[in-house]
Amino acid sequence: MLKILVLSLTNILPSLSKACYYHIRQLRCFRHYLDSSTACIIATSIVHSKLDYCNSLYYKLSKSQLSRLQQIQNLFAHTAVTAPKSCHITHILCSLHWPRITERIEYQVLSLTYEVLTTISNLHTFITSSLLNVFAVLALHSSLLLIGHLYYFL
Repeated sequence: MLKILVLSLTNILPSLSKACYYHIRQLRCFRHYLDSSTACIIATSIVHSKLDYCNSLYYKLSKSQLSRLQQIQNLFAHTAVTAPKSCHITHILCSLHWPRITERIEYQVLSLTYEVLTTISNLHTFITSSLLNVFAVLALHSSLLLIGHLYYFL
């Protein structure tokens, strides 16, 4: 099953790359009309919508595929701040408050795991309290039936 998922993600990555490169070209076309904060907001929204969407599924992708996604994110960052390609990307990503792709994926997996564990804990508490309420109602109902049967025989 995991192999099928990885294969289908391998097929999805070229179309994702194509869409991201399209948005990068569009952002470059009108970047000089925008101030830096607006360009960063636009780039961040595109990165969040394209690269972060279901990125926890990218957890077991190969390093070459992850580096391809990282290159896309780096291009978005360079375009947003109009930095030359020779400028080191770490400082740009830090200024935009963007973690690297692998860090984004790890964060998403950890976040989902935490959410599931707390939901299960809350669900366990809810089910336990609901069952106690049901048992209390059943006990009350059976005692009322017992009293009704005793009254009937008297």
